[in-house]
Amino acid sequence: MFKNNTQIKKIKYYYNLAKAKKIDTYMIFIGIFGVAIGLYFSVLIINQIFAWLILVGISVKLYDFSEEVERNIVPYDFNSLLPPPKK
Repeated sequence: MFKNNTQIKKIKYYYNLAKAKKIDTYMIFIGIFGVAIGLYFSVLIINQIFAWLILVGISVKLYDFSEEVERNIVPYDFNSLLPPPKK
């Protein structure tokens, strides 16, 4: 899929830039506003275009949430539950 490592670095750079500028939040707000306008004027293509903005914004937020949960997982020590072995 990716030919070399520079493409992955570019994707990571733009992702971090989008998170720093909170573009995902703006995408969701613009998408909701666009869908409302499309519903008001009964234009189907506008709803479809702005629905994609909502979908991408929510996807980025879910990805961030899953990364945060993964970082905050406390490793569970199963050895403390078991009794010490008999000699």
